[in-house]
Amino acid sequence: MIVSHLDRRHGSALLVSVSLVALATTAAPAMAQVTQGGEQQGQGNLPPAVTTTATPAASADAQSTGAATPDAAAGAAGGDVIVTARRSSERLQDVPVSVSAFGAEALAERRILTEQDLQVATPGLTVRAALTSNQINYAIRGQSIDAFSFSSPAVTTYINVVPVGGTTGTALFDLSSIQVLKGPQGTLFGRNATGGAVLYETAQPEETFGGYLKVGYGNFNDREAEGAINLPITTGVYLRLSGRYQARDGFQTNLIDGSKLGAIDSRVVRGSLLLRPEDSRFSNLTVLQHGVFGGTNVSLDVQTVNGVNGPDTYVDPSDGVTKPLVTTMRDLHGPDALGPGLGSSTDPRVNALYNGIADYIAKRQAGQAGGFYDVSINRSQRHRADQTFLSNTTTFDAGTDLTIKNIFGYNRVVSSDFIDVDGSPYDFFGAQGGPPQKVFGKTYSGDGYIFGTSQLSDEVQASGKTGNLKYIVGAFISEEKTRSYIPLTVLPDLGQPYLGSYDSLTDDKSKALYAQLSYAITPKLNATGGLRYTWEDVKIDFRQGSASDPKLLSALNEGRIKDSKPSWLVSLDYRLTDSLLVYFSHRGSWRTGGFNGTSGAAFPNPDAFRPETTYDFELGAKFAGNIGTMRGQLNVAVYDQYIHNVQRSVYIDNSAEAGNVNRARVSGVETDGNLTISRNFSIGGAFTYTDARFTDGRAFVAGRSFVFGPYADAPEFSGSAYARVASDIGEAGNVALRGEYYGQTKFYYSNLNDSVLPNTIVNGYKLINLRAEWNEIFGSQVSAAAYVSNLTGEKYYVGGIAIGQITGTNARVPGLPRTYGFELNVKF
Repeated sequence: MIVSHLDRRHGSALLVSVSLVALATTAAPAMAQVTQGGEQQGQGNLPPAVTTTATPAASADAQSTGAATPDAAAGAAGGDVIVTARRSSERLQDVPVSVSAFGAEALAERRILTEQDLQVATPGLTVRAALTSNQINYAIRGQSIDAFSFSSPAVTTYINVVPVGGTTGTALFDLSSIQVLKGPQGTLFGRNATGGAVLYETAQPEETFGGYLKVGYGNFNDREAEGAINLPITTGVYLRLSGRYQARDGFQTNLIDGSKLGAIDSRVVRGSLLLRPEDSRFSNLTVLQHGVFGGTNVSLDVQTVNGVNGPDTYVDPSDGVTKPLVTTMRDLHGPDALGPGLGSSTDPRVNALYNGIADYIAKRQAGQAGGFYDVSINRSQRHRADQTFLSNTTTFDAGTDLTIKNIFGYNRVVSSDFIDVDGSPYDFFGAQGGPPQKVFGKTYSGDGYIFGTSQLSDEVQASGKTGNLKYIVGAFISEEKTRSYIPLTVLPDLGQPYLGSYDSLTDDKSKALYAQLSYAITPKLNATGGLRYTWEDVKIDFRQGSASDPKLLSALNEGRIKDSKPSWLVSLDYRLTDSLLVYFSHRGSWRTGGFNGTSGAAFPNPDAFRPETTYDFELGAKFAGNIGTMRGQLNVAVYDQYIHNVQRSVYIDNSAEAGNVNRARVSGVETDGNLTISRNFSIGGAFTYTDARFTDGRAFVAGRSFVFGPYADAPEFSGSAYARVASDIGEAGNVALRGEYYGQTKFYYSNLNDSVLPNTIVNGYKLINLRAEWNEIFGSQVSAAAYVSNLTGEKYYVGGIAIGQITGTNARVPGLPRTYGFELNVKF
């Protein structure tokens, strides 16, 4: 039955996992040591990941002190994957939670350079594009965040254990590891999260001079350059400088003006300074990064228009009555909407091609309005973003197994985007027309969306061990300010004037105290308990306007809510053999309530939504050992998660309205594994099954009743399989070839597909990626690689925006076409 859902090709990942299960039952109890460059996967608390790499993933704790703990160092020396899912350095196979980890070598080999690349590497993780390819969110185990919801993320991202946010895609480079944790978070990491966490660790300075320079070129005129250099200044003072540059032409053509969309122009620099005085117990690591991102967004492509290629009525699940759908686009942009012979737009370029939305849809379906990667939109897709990030980690070894640490973080991200929100030649609703705006001291164009996030955080913790007890206790404080600016013009292409903007500033202050204890009851049985109590104080202010800069909600009062709740963890793990660990965990967490920044539904007060709460149960097993003469790893996790007051959004009345759906439940199975058949040949794969559903889909949002369903951002099945073959070629070096397959079934980009937003679906797709490497060419430090992603040229979508309740249209964002190129890497 599983194979029938994924088709026979999708079934390959499952067959790998099943084979590993069978092999594990007869495996010898010896512990496997994963060699450098191999792959390994684990179960943890984040987006469902795939294969993890054997390259040791340096932990935040290890990096901050400048050296791994003795146990971690021993594991790394043996080739085991070292992770920090529990804020200490542990072997991946010893961690009783679902974690996937990627070390530096695996990140390079799999070309994980963007957030979207991480999805292909980690089945079960959905990296969904909403408005564009640059506005994305992580979804793990069905936990996600809707665009414009003003909710806290369900999956929190961290750089060097500092929580970071912002509405833009970035660039991933010079990292020592990425770890993906699945399930509710809150006892150990900075912010509460109901779905998981993604941990990015930057490479730290080294004690010896060295570095690398990598350049590459690919199709679409893709030019890439990346490098890093270690500069030991003196004993105990080490500096690392790194940077990345990428420029790529667009792959999507706008037929209205001939422009290319999906172009990239990014420049990021990073400096890391490690102070570790000789013979001292003190270390301090400071990381400063700044990035500038440009280019053009990948455009939405209108999928359905109510009353044209979609229905104009729906059956209300609450009462079974047939009711009308919104048909605004069809009604206002019919043939010659401006008068006989005048067309349907004030833009003559549009009228030269189409006479009304129905004409466009008909030509699109007949292949007369371009191909899959062509769109017809009358708005620029310009993208601009700036990011500045700072982390400072101070560690003091107090002796007697006690370590004291302070982690300070600062993050500021501002994005400015021109976007055609319906993906069609016409604009009933246009996010455009506003005057320039100053955000966090810098002026941006007001002719598009502007989102700015500024974060400050600090955490102090003490960790250690006494007898059979390991402990970590700490306190966390943060403040996050978010400026949201959305200009509004209704019917701009019918000549209507600019109305004003939604413009608000949200201030979220968070404080927390936490403790987690692990006790070795016996040498094989461990018990862990964690508790975190968090206080949230959320305030929203609506900015005052002027005659030249009108603000739509300036009459609303200031809003403020305070929430406080616990998060917890209880787990048991038992080592059945040296090779096999089994565990059970129970976790609970929550995310704070807040205010809608684009809603006047509760006038004169801001429209609020309540906190979301969740708890889960997870049963898992991790095997790492010898299977005859081969080495293998297999991880299995079965979970059941319950969510109350689910935070979801509806787009109505020219605004986004976030509210709470009564209850939901997500159950699933996650497996991953790999097998080293010989020194030169290894295979692996992963499989994820997710059953996400609203158990009570009723919600009251902005004074209206809705019935939510089905559950969005949760493909029922996803999986991957890979094979890697390598060979020494004597003095010429060594070569390797890796092939990887990824597939997922359909998912919905709206939680109201069964009612007011029909046909909001993204079909399943499959991707094949290949990479060939020639390393240490003729004994040198030079390596070369050639790669191709999406080998078969699969045409697929990666998300969408459902504004059918406003415009009567829903639109999707296409995924990347086939890309290929080569890289040259020099180490020194």
